Formats: sequence, C-alpha cells, structure tokens
Amino acid sequence: MRKKNKIINKIFLLLFLSFFVLTSHNDVFSQEEDLDFSKAVDGEEKRIKWGTEEYLKSLIDEMSSANVALFIDEHLVPITEPSRLFYKFEKESTREDNFIGNVVLNIVKIDEEKRKYITFRYLKGRNKVRFPPQVGAKGNPIFMLFFERDARDMQRLTGGNALFFRSRIRHAIAATEVKESTFEFNNEVYNSKEITFRPFTETKLKNRVSRYQKKKFTIVLSDSIPGGIFKIESESIDDINGDKVKETLSYLGMKTNKQLREEYKLKQEENE
Repeated sequence: MRKKNKIINKIFLLLFLSFFVLTSHNDVFSQEEDLDFSKAVDGEEKRIKWGTEEYLKSLIDEMSSANVALFIDEHLVPITEPSRLFYKFEKESTREDNFIGNVVLNIVKIDEEKRKYITFRYLKGRNKVRFPPQVGAKGNPIFMLFFERDARDMQRLTGGNALFFRSRIRHAIAATEVKESTFEFNNEVYNSKEITFRPFTETKLKNRVSRYQKKKFTIVLSDSIPGGIFKIESESIDDINGDKVKETLSYLGMKTNKQLREEYKLKQEENE
C-alpha cells in the first residue's frame, strides 16, 4: 500500500503543486557515501516509457479506483457538439448566510482535433469565483473547481493555507476506492460510482482548522449523465461549537448551443 501511494502521490503532485527541494552544497557531499544505487532504474528508459500507452496502463493499475474515476476517465468525450452543462450550488450553514446559485460549464467550441474549449460561470455576485478557461479537457473539471473553491473557503475562514487543504484532499482521494451505488434523477434510477472520503481525520489540526476534523466529501458519478458527474458534496460538523456547513453541487441538465439558440429565437418571436 505504501508503494502504491508513493506512485500516486508523484503523479498528482505534478498536477496540483510545484514542489522544490533545496539542498545545501555541504549536505550533498556529506550524504554521498550513504547513497545506494543497487536498485536504481534506467532514468532514460523510464522517461521513454512515460509517454507510451503500455506504461500509462501500468500506472492506472497502481492507482486507486477513485483516482481513475476522477483523473483518468474521459467524462466529456461523449459530448460531440458545443454545449452547456448546468449545475445547482447550494450552501447550508450555521456560520454564514445560506444561498443557492448556478454553475455553468460552457463548451464553447470543439475543433477539428476534437479538443474542447471550455469556460465557466461559477456563481454570481459576492459568491462568484473566477476560473480561467481550459482547452483540451477530456475529463470534467467541475470537481476540481469545487475542491478549489472549498480549499479557498477553508483558508478564508481559518487563516490556514489553501495548499495544505488541497494536498490533504488529493492524498485522501489517492487512498479511496469507489463503491457501486444508484441515484434517482427526473424519476429515473441510474447506476453510479460513489466516492466518499474524509481528508482530515488522521491529520493533526490546530486552532480553527480543527473544525474540519470530521469533514466529509461525497462524489457521485454516472456514465448516463452528460459530463459524468451527478453530485459533489462537502459536509462538516464542528463538535466543539456545534456549527454545521453543507455545500452541494448537483447536475441539472445539458443543452446544446444549437438548442439554446433555438430557444432564444422562439422567445424573441413570442415577445414580438
């Protein structure tokens, strides 16, 4: 398990963080005699294998099923024309104002190489979060936006570091397996994959950060839902103060840009 987590952590450190190791000149020479190269691998051979499909499959075999479901599966590939995915965001809190808002993932265009050009509208007004556009995403980035906003919010409320919160979330996913489940949407029952994890249970937390000790994340995915993600939820209960915070992002539907243009045209004609 330790070997598996080391491989996973190396992969996702490249996705989320820039990690630098600074070593003094004297330390290099003082440790030189202790280095053991008996089990070293060919660096160039490893670099060549990195880009091959065979090596990618071997990496996937080492990943948790939650990592594969979120970071490898191609949620957006079945969407073949410019479209918008609509989500509802709901916050219930005993600490701050409750609110309901909208989140939109807009696939503006798809080029000849089938790369998708994506923009986001993540809430409005004082709750709005700006995220840069993306090009070429095959997986649905909406879950990363949810985690990013959540990490920033925890930083805002505690004075902690968002990098710490992101890191704990990433490591928790790397140690989590999916379970088969079902959910109901528009009076139909769908099969799903459910991912549940608690990033801070075994982490030493100080002061205000300790309120997240029992914080739980839940993600529900389904191939039957455009974009692959049906719901993302975070929930925390502070045993000391009795505070509760629950935030939920849930799928509402998808419309192609063509459908949206036709609806707009019809409304214009009705108004005339």
